[in-house]
Amino acid sequence: MIEVKLLRQDHNELERGVGHLEYQFNCLETEKLEALKIDIDKKLASLKESLVLLEKHDRKYNILIYGIEQKQNEIIWEVIDNLFVKDLGIEKFKADSFPIANAHRIPAKAPVVGTKRPDAIIVRFMHYADKQCIMAQAYKVANKKIRIVDDLPVIMKEARNDLVKIAYNIRIKEKLQTKIRARGVHLVLEPRLNTRDVWNVCKDISCV
Repeated sequence: MIEVKLLRQDHNELERGVGHLEYQFNCLETEKLEALKIDIDKKLASLKESLVLLEKHDRKYNILIYGIEQKQNEIIWEVIDNLFVKDLGIEKFKADSFPIANAHRIPAKAPVVGTKRPDAIIVRFMHYADKQCIMAQAYKVANKKIRIVDDLPVIMKEARNDLVKIAYNIRIKEKLQTKIRARGVHLVLEPRLNTRDVWNVCKDISCV
């Protein structure tokens, strides 16, 4: 009887030992899986960021122009030339010197019932400096309801559109100047009181 009792005790201790080892093994496996998931998530986020930055770089020579009246049978090169010279005040000879790779209207998505905004124009410059020359004068058409902005990946455009609405409310309600900038994969909204004030970040949207 004593031997049987001892055997049972040994068996119970062995079971407890095996159970403890199994628990430790499961914990270890769970930790490994969690660590693996974290590592995969980081790599996916890094890959997504790289893809967005790559597309952003590919679009860096482009500008988007919103709000220019759209006419039937228009010649897009004349529309652009008129914008550069008459609206932005760029000298004709300088505007003519900009080598442009391509320009066309972008068909809008289904418009809101009862409204029809003119399709945006996308312009791709051959030289980045020429594009920046146009962007530096873009503020001159703000009061004409024309917007000239950098072309960005779709996910960043959506974020910018959200910030545009916020910026509009800030300008109307708080009487502040606003600026939206792309920093890496982030879109940043910065308001200021006037030209003597500094720009302050009030909204930062990550696009990855």
